[in-house]
Amino acid sequence: MLCVGIGAFQGALFAIVYKRFDLVGVIAIALLTGLGGGVLRDLLLGAGRPSGMQDKYILTAIAGAAVALVVGRWYRKSDGIVVFLDSIAMSLFAIAGTYKGVLFDTSFIVAILLGVLTAVGGGILRDVVCRITPQIFTGGPLYATATALGSALFFFLEKSSLDVNFGVAIAAITIVTIHMTSVKFRIHLKPALSGLDFERPAEER
Repeated sequence: MLCVGIGAFQGALFAIVYKRFDLVGVIAIALLTGLGGGVLRDLLLGAGRPSGMQDKYILTAIAGAAVALVVGRWYRKSDGIVVFLDSIAMSLFAIAGTYKGVLFDTSFIVAILLGVLTAVGGGILRDVVCRITPQIFTGGPLYATATALGSALFFFLEKSSLDVNFGVAIAAITIVTIHMTSVKFRIHLKPALSGLDFERPAEER
């Protein structure tokens, strides 16, 4: 529930500060960001009704949007805190997605993909609805990379005799450390074919 609330809060802030959406738009983006990744995961798994389609999760996402509406005017002064909270939520989403893959006895690769999708799926849906290129594809801080590595680590820890809570803590710290390090030191992935001079399509000129 914590990651849903933080994810929705971050999505609502994006809608308020960068897109200037009205109340309906803010709540819609909060729901997409907070619940979208988990819903996509459950649909791909064929897990029945998505776990996010429960009152407690929906109300948590709406509460996250409400908090964003209150503190939105001070966002610029607390940007670092918001990024850190977003990193924590991302790590918890990734672990939850990977763990669900383990429970459904998926392969190592599928479990990692589910972890990454759960972590970044809501943000991708948010960006698509807002008609911008999803941020994880544009060479920004390491989101997908951090969650993939953390998900892989959690998968192996879960398969070991280590206590699951200890495994969650180790994987979460790993994801947050990688992500926040990339933010602080501007460690970004370069374009896949950087250095090549492609001619842009006419509609982009």
